[in-house]
Amino acid sequence: MRQASNAYCDDVVKAGWVEESDGFASLADTLMHGRTQVAGAPGFYAARIEANSKAPSLILARIITDSQGARIGLASVAAEAESVLLSANPNASNRGDVMSFERALVRAQMAHRGFQEALDLVSVRADMDVTPIAAETEAFAREIDSARVIADRLADRYIAEGKAGS
Repeated sequence: MRQASNAYCDDVVKAGWVEESDGFASLADTLMHGRTQVAGAPGFYAARIEANSKAPSLILARIITDSQGARIGLASVAAEAESVLLSANPNASNRGDVMSFERALVRAQMAHRGFQEALDLVSVRADMDVTPIAAETEAFAREIDSARVIADRLADRYIAEGKAGS
């Protein structure tokens, strides 16, 4: 599960859906040099795909494709986590696995926020039906909600196993 979660996080960054987080280095750069474009900041994805200037049809096609990719990837990671939950092996997961899955969930949420921001920007200037794209981003939001429930169950299992072992 940890490998799948980490791979999803890497894929989300490589695809350009979210900016790579620099952790404390990013925070220090913001505080010391006034950098405002930090990882997860609003507008990263929209700016990268030029949602304000490129042809709306191209942007809408890009958003739906990217959202589908992010949703399918998260569903795969969630399936891994679900299999861990179904395992009778008490050592099937550990704290690192739970943290990795939660990190993947955060990246998915950041990507979704970026897709939604880009959709909002382009729908203002597009005289097109954006219903299919909105439906896809909503499907991604539902997948995130489902993964959130799995993350809670993983954390509960980890805590319960820790108490049983002490």
